[in-house]
Amino acid sequence: MRYAIVYVSTASDELEKKEIENILNSSKTWNNQNDITGLLLFSDGNFFQIIEGEKKKISELFDTIKSDKRHHDIIQIFGKDIHKEAYDGFACDFVLDSADYDQEKFQHYLNQTKVLEKSAQIAVENILKVFLPI
Repeated sequence: MRYAIVYVSTASDELEKKEIENILNSSKTWNNQNDITGLLLFSDGNFFQIIEGEKKKISELFDTIKSDKRHHDIIQIFGKDIHKEAYDGFACDFVLDSADYDQEKFQHYLNQTKVLEKSAQIAVENILKVFLPI
């Protein structure tokens, strides 16, 4: 059984654009190498992440995430068992300007949540709308 955690957090004030890009790139590489699927977005000083994988590994990863001083005000939206992963890999995106974002990319991220329970789908969709204003 796979396990998913969804959370939002606020980046530390001193975090520079280059460091955010490094976080996104290293997260994508590490997660794809460790059978962690999901999504990490950064927009307007906030992170939104979905991580999915084996429950023990996801719980350990989330403990590491919570102790990372590069962000704070971590709010876990949910943590629950899922019957199959929603994502076919791990993707990251740095949303600088809503004008740069398109409906197709939003729909792609949204379509991958269809394996979640309806209430979780709605929660993720609402958060994606905040992070990916279209």
